[in-house]
Amino acid sequence: MLKGISESLNVLQRNQTVAPAPTAVPDVQTAKAPSRPFIPTHRLASYQKWAKATQGQHVISANQTAEQGLQKVSQLLKKLQIPLKNANSHSGLSEQQTDSAKQIQQQLMAIDISYQQQPLVDHQLNLINASRPAAKHFFQLKSVDLLGVKSRDERITVQYGNHHARAFLPAHQNSFYLAKQLTSAFKDIGITVQAPARESAMLSSDHKNWQHIQSGLLMSGQGQRLPAGEARTVKVIEILSWQDPKEWRFNNPQEVKKTLAKVVKSQQKVNQQIGELRSSQLKIQQQLKRASQQQLQHASVAQNMEKLDKLMQPTPFASQVTSLMAQANVSRDHVSSLLKE
Repeated sequence: MLKGISESLNVLQRNQTVAPAPTAVPDVQTAKAPSRPFIPTHRLASYQKWAKATQGQHVISANQTAEQGLQKVSQLLKKLQIPLKNANSHSGLSEQQTDSAKQIQQQLMAIDISYQQQPLVDHQLNLINASRPAAKHFFQLKSVDLLGVKSRDERITVQYGNHHARAFLPAHQNSFYLAKQLTSAFKDIGITVQAPARESAMLSSDHKNWQHIQSGLLMSGQGQRLPAGEARTVKVIEILSWQDPKEWRFNNPQEVKKTLAKVVKSQQKVNQQIGELRSSQLKIQQQLKRASQQQLQHASVAQNMEKLDKLMQPTPFASQVTSLMAQANVSRDHVSSLLKE
């Protein structure tokens, strides 16, 4: 909807530009350029206000969608705390409690909160906005160390889906230099490299690319870090944050205790974000209300000006005298003589 409004505004603004004069053609009558409709400035302003109001309504709808989704998350987190708090301090969760906890965990992992195909909450249950981008997925390559110092140069290739990249890794260079080389080579395929981390390269990507990367990367090299010859699939290991429900474990009393603390902190974060959404929504509604009131005031002024313009015609008195003369059936000479007397 916003796109359509923007296109309409662009068309209207183009219509107000002056068309160039047609080029004269010998012995041919110059054709007149078709006249373009004139759009008053106040009407363009109305369209712009309409576009802003529509955009504000979209923001409110997105906030409401995010709030409803986070409320569902909060309910699931409360529900998950019940078996965790009731777990035996020595034996941990019973089989039934474990099944219940894992079922709730799966529901939290499967929640998709989006508006018009745009995600509003990331996989760590964080709100996504201009100042808070979605959390990235961090991962490492299984049994492959791209940042190891080698005595020979190596060229490697990486591929997943339709993305393909090549990187040159020189000999006798430290991990920081190699990480910069890899990041520069992989930036066009949505992969960032950080070093050093956990004795291996730590890579990251956004959620969209991760959907393809998590099944593995097709890689090949020259025998230093990767086998030479045909590309082979290298498995990836995701490095999970405590905020990600996938990281929560229920196998023993120690894990249950840690998971309970993570669930409680997650619920506090979710409740805080719900408060932020409500506050933001209230501010937007107030802005839209003020804009609507201003628009009504401008419309009232425009109507009054139009009425005043009709009353203040160039010769209102002459028009009235002419009307009276016609009704009295008298001539101008008669009126002049009457005025002289």
